[in-house]
Amino acid sequence: MKEVTKKSIQKQLRMWLLTPLCSLWMMSTVIAYYLAAGFANDAYDRELLNSADSVAARLRSADGRIWVDLPPAAQAILRHNDSEKFYYQVIRQDGTRLSGDAIIPGPFPDLESGAPLFRYTQISGQPFRVARIKVALTDGGPEPVFVQVAETLNSRHRLAQQILLSIVIPQILLIVLGALTVSIGVSRGLEPLSRLESALSKRYRYDLTSLSMENLPSELIPLVRAINDLIERLRKDIEAQRRFVANAAHQLRTPVAALKTYVYAAQKNSKPESINEMLCKLDNGTERLSSLIRKLLALSKTEHLGKVESRARIDLNELVSECTAELCRESMLKNQELNFQNSTGPAYVHGDRESLFELSSNILENAIIYTQIGGKINARILVEDRIVFLVEDNGPGIPEAERNKVFERFYRILGSGAPGSGLGLAIVKEIADAHSALLSIESSNNNQGTLFKVSFPLV
Repeated sequence: MKEVTKKSIQKQLRMWLLTPLCSLWMMSTVIAYYLAAGFANDAYDRELLNSADSVAARLRSADGRIWVDLPPAAQAILRHNDSEKFYYQVIRQDGTRLSGDAIIPGPFPDLESGAPLFRYTQISGQPFRVARIKVALTDGGPEPVFVQVAETLNSRHRLAQQILLSIVIPQILLIVLGALTVSIGVSRGLEPLSRLESALSKRYRYDLTSLSMENLPSELIPLVRAINDLIERLRKDIEAQRRFVANAAHQLRTPVAALKTYVYAAQKNSKPESINEMLCKLDNGTERLSSLIRKLLALSKTEHLGKVESRARIDLNELVSECTAELCRESMLKNQELNFQNSTGPAYVHGDRESLFELSSNILENAIIYTQIGGKINARILVEDRIVFLVEDNGPGIPEAERNKVFERFYRILGSGAPGSGLGLAIVKEIADAHSALLSIESSNNNQGTLFKVSFPLV
């Protein structure tokens, strides 16, 4: 057997809520880090540009020669951070170094541009940030020159780490608090389900009262309403089952008591004629008991017809014709005329053949039983927008007030005096419902007798 995977609504809700929350946290952390790092880098670039301006302010020229008047005290100011390495140089437009450190490597891009320029480079295997400005000498030198300053990135990296920690740590605290809040919220939100489960589990097994719908969340109202509908259907089924058992016990007790009486009388009577009469009554009682048991078994089968999966395509003409032929003997014993008229074409229905035969047999048998001696019974099939099975007799008929009651189990019309168990039409109703057929009882055309009509959907 395959192992059934049990899914938890709480776990799924937490996952659905925390997954986007964590994703948003990661995205916001990355975006905030890059924005903060960009702002910090801009601040360091402005400071590096100020250093370049300071070097440019110390430029001197005379007799075509250019140098930087940068005493050790001024250089110390520029190199104020012991954790960083600082270099500067002055170059011509052709890239020739005029003054400063020779360690800043070329090439020097876009030497024609006058705008400040920033770039990254490697010096002795270390990353450096380089700022370059174009300077026009105030004493009218022969041509403008470029001042370049370079600084390592240690301070920038430390600041970036501090920014990252200052963003990540609060975000982690927020996500932990968010996860805790989500977990508590999901648990509190599912408390009505837990209360519902507790209320159902604590119920006595015969308690079929409806669940209370007070103080329920709107999402649970359809579920509780469906459970109440199920409980109501179950209660009705159990009540019907109890009535069925009580009626069945009563119906079985009557023929069994009669059989015991006949047996006792036969034992006490020594006359052969009387014994033969008793045996005939025993035979009739046994036949009645056998018929009742057969009806009970047929009724129990109809309760599972709704679950039948292997149904077939059946021609109702053929089935009713066979059923009519089997009941001809019973109608002949009462000198009745039993006729069957099939439809002009096939009358296909989709269903269980055995149960449909039982339906036809019970309707025809009911007509034979309740129609007087010498009466007339007509069965026919019509194909219209539905397949219609009709059974018409000229018997005493069924009062309109009784027509819905005759389909109840063990119900019999008072004063009819006809033999029977009161189960035949109940079986017909169960089979008709299982095949989505419409069942009705009408008066015949001459208002004398009964017309049974069973309407099946077309295949």
